[in-house]
Amino acid sequence: MKPVKITGRLRVLRWAGLLLLANCGREVAHDPQPIAAGTAEAAAPAAEVETVDAARFKSAAEAGGGIYLDVRTPGEVARGRIPNASVIDINDPKFIQKVSLMQKDKPVFVYCASGGRSAAAAEKMSTLGFKKLYNLQGGLRTWIAAGFEVESSPTTEVRGQGMDPAAFGALVKGEKRVLVEFHTPWCTPCRKMAPIVGALSDAWKGRARIVQLDVESSEAVAQREHIQGVPVFVLYVDGKEKWRHSGELTREALEAELGKP
Repeated sequence: MKPVKITGRLRVLRWAGLLLLANCGREVAHDPQPIAAGTAEAAAPAAEVETVDAARFKSAAEAGGGIYLDVRTPGEVARGRIPNASVIDINDPKFIQKVSLMQKDKPVFVYCASGGRSAAAAEKMSTLGFKKLYNLQGGLRTWIAAGFEVESSPTTEVRGQGMDPAAFGALVKGEKRVLVEFHTPWCTPCRKMAPIVGALSDAWKGRARIVQLDVESSEAVAQREHIQGVPVFVLYVDGKEKWRHSGELTREALEAELGKP
């Protein structure tokens, strides 16, 4: 049998076939690797955003223990807002950073003047890990038209001290027991806890140091202490973290932790 003569064209086809065989199966190896859960790139499942009328907005918030969020400008808010609403202007360059500190296990009820900005805000928030988001259809004007209550002026905001990491480290190491409430001035649950924290500070004077720390003016400390929501209570004993709680709780619960050996 005569040997087959490989022409230039056949040689090209032969080499092409060899290359295909050599590369077979390599596509899987070069596919982008799945993002591990918990990495910075991993996106949280999008929360459902429900646009509802004023009556549904109010009843759902009251039934589910939700948090009202006003995303209007400070000037608009000063003219009136839903009672006990947290306030973060959607035009604030740090809007995402601030709303990320809100409690995500509670439904959030977002509103603005007419519903446009709140819809945009809810859309931005939908990938941040919130459980459920509601948008007020028609905005605050429909709330007022329904005859629902509006605060004539904002509730006094609680402001704690700001610290750098060095000062904070010296504080927790310089006292036997230090209870720190990490909070923000716009956070409604933080405002609710303010009188309790103030009363504890007086009652435990000489036995424990109680500090309210504004995370907005203490960003480096908040980052170092892994504060991902507000309010957060952390008890330090002999300079080391002993106990932590995220969210509201009673004075009795706080005193119980303070009194533990």
